[in-house]
Amino acid sequence: MWTREKSHDKWTQPGWRIEQKYGNKVLIGNWVEDRLQFTRENRTANSTNRLDYRPQWDYQPDTFVRRTAMCRGEGLPTKLLLAHHSAPTSHFLVSQYDEMYGRRGDAARPKLRHWDSKKLAWVPERSDHAAKVPPTNFGLCQARWARAAEQQRSEATPAQSTYHSAYPAPPRSALRHPRHATLPPRPSQCPLRPLQPPLPPQPPGHKGGHSAPVQTGA
Repeated sequence: MWTREKSHDKWTQPGWRIEQKYGNKVLIGNWVEDRLQFTRENRTANSTNRLDYRPQWDYQPDTFVRRTAMCRGEGLPTKLLLAHHSAPTSHFLVSQYDEMYGRRGDAARPKLRHWDSKKLAWVPERSDHAAKVPPTNFGLCQARWARAAEQQRSEATPAQSTYHSAYPAPPRSALRHPRHATLPPRPSQCPLRPLQPPLPPQPPGHKGGHSAPVQTGA
């Protein structure tokens, strides 16, 4: 006779041990639903920069360091660079080429230099003592200023096309031509009745009566 065996759990059998049980740690099943069930914390996430560089609220800036950095960024003032030896700045427009080959200022030979142990340089250096003569102007500055003024005037006016600037409008005097037109004189002032045509000449010896002229209406 067939006997009904007692049902056993398949997980306890040796043949089913290779099959793993379901777990929510794998990327299948209800992983999409479980990933939304996280705990929200009421705190701001910290970055690596915020953790490494914490603010120092009791820090006072060093004015000496800031002043030194500002002076280093601005560089030397213009007065220190161009106002040496009490020479006017307008006299520094003479180039070294014009001073040496054009004989501007001192045309004599330069003085012999000697070694200065304090400055650690050969003095006097001719480039350190600029020629105290007026600048060599050949009109370049004035031409630049005139070009800039012309450009400002052109920018103030409305923009013109190439065709409009190449073909300007002629003056009105070039388009004036004296012309006179008059109507011919009209014998009759009646616009509804035309002029009566002349009668044909009568042959000689005709004794008939004169017929009244026929008037044609308009």
